[in-house]
Amino acid sequence: MPPPFRTVRRALAVGMLLLLPQLFHPVSAPDPGAPEPESTYTLASTVSPPAMTAAGCAADPLCVAAPAPVAGNNHPALRKAVTAAAALAVPAVVDEGGAVRTAPRPATVFLAAGNYTLGAGLRLPPNVNLRGSGLTATTLSMITSSWKNFSYGFLVRWEDDAEVAAPSPGSTNLVSDLTVNGNCREGAGAPVPADLPARPGGICDFRVGSAAGTNVGGGVNVGDRWTVRQVRFTNLEYFKLWMHNAEDVHVVDNRFDNWGGAESGDEDNIGGGGRHDGAVIEYNQFDRTIRGNSLDFTNAIRSTIRANAVYADRAVAAARRVRGYGDMYLEGVPEATVSDNVMHGGHIILQSNGKYTRTGANRDITNPRGSTVSGNRLFDSFGAGVTVTYDDYADADGTYGTLGTWDTGSTRPGDHIVRPGGGNVVRDNVIVRPAESGVVVAGMMDRVKDLADTITGNSIVNAGHGGSTEMSTGGGTFETSGIGVSIGNGDRIYGNEVADDQTPPTTWYGIHLGARNAVSTVTGTVLTGPSAQTNTTDGVIGVPVRQAAGAAVAPASPAVDGTVLTWAESYPAGNAAVAGYRVYRANVLVADLPVGSATVPANLVAEADAGVETDASGWAAVSNTLVARHGAAGALGTGSLSLTAVAAGSVNAAGRLIPVTPGRKYTTVASFQALAGSGQRSRAGIEYYDAAGARINRLATQNHSSVDHPGSWITSNHTSAAPPNAAYAKVFVQVDNVAAGEVHLVDRLGLVAGTATEQWTDPAAGAGATYRVMAYRQGDGQPGWMSSVTTP
Repeated sequence: MPPPFRTVRRALAVGMLLLLPQLFHPVSAPDPGAPEPESTYTLASTVSPPAMTAAGCAADPLCVAAPAPVAGNNHPALRKAVTAAAALAVPAVVDEGGAVRTAPRPATVFLAAGNYTLGAGLRLPPNVNLRGSGLTATTLSMITSSWKNFSYGFLVRWEDDAEVAAPSPGSTNLVSDLTVNGNCREGAGAPVPADLPARPGGICDFRVGSAAGTNVGGGVNVGDRWTVRQVRFTNLEYFKLWMHNAEDVHVVDNRFDNWGGAESGDEDNIGGGGRHDGAVIEYNQFDRTIRGNSLDFTNAIRSTIRANAVYADRAVAAARRVRGYGDMYLEGVPEATVSDNVMHGGHIILQSNGKYTRTGANRDITNPRGSTVSGNRLFDSFGAGVTVTYDDYADADGTYGTLGTWDTGSTRPGDHIVRPGGGNVVRDNVIVRPAESGVVVAGMMDRVKDLADTITGNSIVNAGHGGSTEMSTGGGTFETSGIGVSIGNGDRIYGNEVADDQTPPTTWYGIHLGARNAVSTVTGTVLTGPSAQTNTTDGVIGVPVRQAAGAAVAPASPAVDGTVLTWAESYPAGNAAVAGYRVYRANVLVADLPVGSATVPANLVAEADAGVETDASGWAAVSNTLVARHGAAGALGTGSLSLTAVAAGSVNAAGRLIPVTPGRKYTTVASFQALAGSGQRSRAGIEYYDAAGARINRLATQNHSSVDHPGSWITSNHTSAAPPNAAYAKVFVQVDNVAAGEVHLVDRLGLVAGTATEQWTDPAAGAGATYRVMAYRQGDGQPGWMSSVTTP
């Protein structure tokens, strides 16, 4: 059967760089101040032994020397050599339980230097090795006129025809010291360094004018206990290395590039699924010219990915018109270890297999569980440095999956199994200049994660570098932070360092708990470790720990006119009223406005009535209220309007008649503070009147979060459209559920046409300046969501 192929394409992303061998050594805590590894891709071996020689083969009774390559199709000659080697191989001796008692003695097919052109894929039975004369000496290349023989096929693959070669328990295979070249660019792919692939992103030459698709001409398709070592993968349309339903595969010290005028298709460089188990991927190098993800596993378990080097280049991404490439994806892969890799441009993604067509193994959903991401060094990621996401999908009846484990599967029509995730560890990684946040953990619903994650010992520097101020996960939005988490109960986040030393900075928060429009929750997060470790921040723009729950909505309609910036009030949330606003220019705080701006822009309320600095003659009680001027406290000046409750109930007042235009939108605004008594819901509103002075209606905000308290001012607003018969309006203010004798103060009263009730004048305004505005809430001063505007 051909290997399964994907029906869903993800945005690629990412990259990585090559390193010297000493940079691969496991580390418990990378030094963020250490120099960045040089961006060096080399074909030289890192950990492999020398290639076999003709003399070495001649001295080995289990070695068959294949004929030297000839023009035309070398497949028949190589197939004959493989058959001869298979007859020499000695299989393993295993007991009744399958345990190996005597290791196998594989035979080898030795390939001389030169280019073996193949008209069909070469199949290796168990215990037959294929060894070249060196990674740059021996090449296996596809004869593109025979492309139909490579549909869903590979230049080298395991023999799956039991009539040709029966499975052999305990068998091993080795493919080493050669290049596989799919001739995507005909005749290209020599080991000559290149900064860009040839015709970046263009389809393979053999597909032009033919019916060939993207699933033609892969590199190597491995079987159980295969080792692939010192193989160069280049110029390939299909998956470069593929593993499916295989056990204990070892992929070590290989090279992936598109040098020498080559290009490739965008399938993964290392890909696989089918519940393969125990794969070890290590010491491999991925050049900037690769295309697609460096690695993508789906439905696998116990994978180890360590000491690999990937370099992705923004110039290459731009040439292909993609956001990025070179990422490492683990989709539905529990119990993985991703450690000591160095990546430039790329990032690491742990997620479920839920983005694939829901058939076969992808009918059931496996979330990331029990995996460790540690000791990696990531530079200039095209997105977030490390992301972990949890999700599920709804069946036709609208219900989500039945909870299960790796060993359970769906048996009922119309239902599927979802395997919850959690218990993942992200530790001791260095993440420098990611375009988005450093580490992000997000969820689509709470039920898909049932163990706490641990995020500790990470160093994140200059998050958001060259990127946007926010990241949408599909289950909520994070503003750029060192670490963002939107799902989990009892997650442990401590001992991390978040710093920003840029001018201007781009990291808004240290730790971001919760997300905007989140569909999952964060509770019981532990921010101090067992040895009193805490998180530290240096140079971040906002607060060290951002609590997204109850954050005020982003101010609407920010606008710049000359030097004046205006915006609408934020809508308070989570029973936390708006206490003021902060304004940032180029991500640097330039204004802090407790309560709000000193004046309401284009206020239709007379100045004397808006500030109540001299008297309260512009205001009249509506019911149950004594109205007066209070001269000892004001939101902006020293005076305010006092509303004293005659009896228990609501206190309220209305202002003077102000002309309005029917159908036009108007906004009222007011600031409130409790003088005596407990805090209560405080509401700005409006009354509309016809030309005869008869009241048409009375409207007020229904927001329950604008609760005033003694000692601090909060803001409330209300927007509505004037009725068709409206000629006048009055500002209306009310405080609900007060006790008899309670006093509540009101100040900064306003009515504007439109919605902009806040403003700030920039003394250093200039063309192209970007402003960001956010509210902050009463009490803890936690920031709301941001709005942005740029001057023309």
